[in-house]
Amino acid sequence: MLKKASSFFLFVLLIGFTVQAQFIKWQEENTSSFLRLNLNTHEISRFNPRDGWIRLDTVRTEKVNFQDLMPTSEGVHEFRINKTSTYYLTIHCTGQVYLLDKSNWSLKRLDKTFYRGINCKNAVFMRGDELYSFGGYGFWHSSNILTKYDFIGKEWLSISADGDVPSSIFDGLFGYAPKKDRFYVLSTVEMNDTEKKTAFNRDFGMYEFDFFNQKFTRLGEIKLQEVRDFLKTKESKHYLFTGRYFIIADKPNEEYPYDTMLIIDVEDDFKVYQWTNPHRIFLNTQGGEEVETYMRVNGDSLLWSSQIERTVNREATFSHLLISQVLRESSYLGTLDQSPWYEKFSLALVSLAVLILLIFAFQLYRRYQRNKLKKSIRFMLGANERMFLDFLILNYEQGFVNGHQIIAFFGKHKSSPESQRQFRAKLIENFTKTLGLLFIDQEILDVQLDERDQRMFTYRLQPGIYQKLKSL
Repeated sequence: MLKKASSFFLFVLLIGFTVQAQFIKWQEENTSSFLRLNLNTHEISRFNPRDGWIRLDTVRTEKVNFQDLMPTSEGVHEFRINKTSTYYLTIHCTGQVYLLDKSNWSLKRLDKTFYRGINCKNAVFMRGDELYSFGGYGFWHSSNILTKYDFIGKEWLSISADGDVPSSIFDGLFGYAPKKDRFYVLSTVEMNDTEKKTAFNRDFGMYEFDFFNQKFTRLGEIKLQEVRDFLKTKESKHYLFTGRYFIIADKPNEEYPYDTMLIIDVEDDFKVYQWTNPHRIFLNTQGGEEVETYMRVNGDSLLWSSQIERTVNREATFSHLLISQVLRESSYLGTLDQSPWYEKFSLALVSLAVLILLIFAFQLYRRYQRNKLKKSIRFMLGANERMFLDFLILNYEQGFVNGHQIIAFFGKHKSSPESQRQFRAKLIENFTKTLGLLFIDQEILDVQLDERDQRMFTYRLQPGIYQKLKSL
């Protein structure tokens, strides 16, 4: 009886130990495998898709306080140092930097930072021999802080940036492209739990950071609907960045999320492709917090640890797909900043409406000017001058009119020659002076010598004056 009780007690202790086990897990750089460090026993294990977790060794430590390590399955990254067996290991939310030697499985803490909690889920990457950490979330608000690790001072130093600095770097698509030496921010969320207006404020901007000039440039806005739908969800979104392609499953936290994937090419005008699973590879759910079941990249391939019955004996299988093959099988959706058709149609309608309004306003303005000019002419010209204007407009197409035609039009042909001359001279003088007040610095009449009688002149409205007066 005592033996059974002891066995039961031992069994309970083992269960309790298992439940309380705490780990950090991360993917090994440029491989398909994952490492897991038990923070209680200090054992390190490697994940094999077929056999699961396999114990490797007990980690030897230097300056490591395991109580400072936060159990997490996300936000841990390793970066290989000069093709050796040593790696930098960074942990989000803490700013901690460790040196991991895989030849003897030793772990040494390098940093001396004590500030933590502001950069959870930050974008951390290695550029040459330097470590960078951009953005993150902590203390109930998002951040756009840029930092670089100082290996001499063993602290993170802030970086100042010019240009179109995004308000935050969090909950979007972020990645460093070594070939272009640029850091990309594709959409981000500004969060501040204190201010309701910024409780979840998404910016769909496309940003590029130039390390040489330390300058952000806003390249445009994400308008492609398929990508916007993916980004709009508040659920956690797993994605990969290969240095050229952002690869995302466009159904976050859903069963069979990898049935469709979106691929964004940052080196080719941000062209977007969509891949649909042709049921040739076998994929299950994301696996919750089990990051080893997530989609990941190894070289030129996408990899999954798929816990489904691909074989008869229901063993765990390992699915992979070449990225080049994914692209060949994908359909082109458009560029990332391409507007949906209805937006273009609405823009065209708005443009057309604005054009019509401008034309209508211009016509109203012209009509107003004509009416104003017409009233001014009627008010300023005398009766004879108005009749003379009508006469000139009526005969404009026939050519010039001579003095005899003017005298005959006004019925002065029976008066004396001197009286006719005085009438004609006064009429033309009053006419030109009055219209000269309305058409400043413009010639009113085109006056020529009469070919038949060199003692007289012929008259015609100037072409510009005629065009302005004929429609009144």
